[in-house]
Amino acid sequence: MTPIVRKYNFESFEETIAFINRVSKIFSRENHHPKIINFYNTVAFHYFTTDANNEVTDLDRKIADEVESVYQSFDHKS
Repeated sequence: MTPIVRKYNFESFEETIAFINRVSKIFSRENHHPKIINFYNTVAFHYFTTDANNEVTDLDRKIADEVESVYQSFDHKS
């Protein structure tokens, strides 16, 4: 398994958590659950589908792209 990994940096922990909360709506809407790793002002999402033998699916790609769009429009300073 080689997941799609996207890592994002923010100025503060609070900003990072705000971003995670915002994109969590995408995951809930799609009933999809990426692996999320948060350390202070960084967050990494690992996209793969357990029901597809831990492979990357079109839905993983779609969600990763949508989260990337949110990051690009997110009011962050880093």
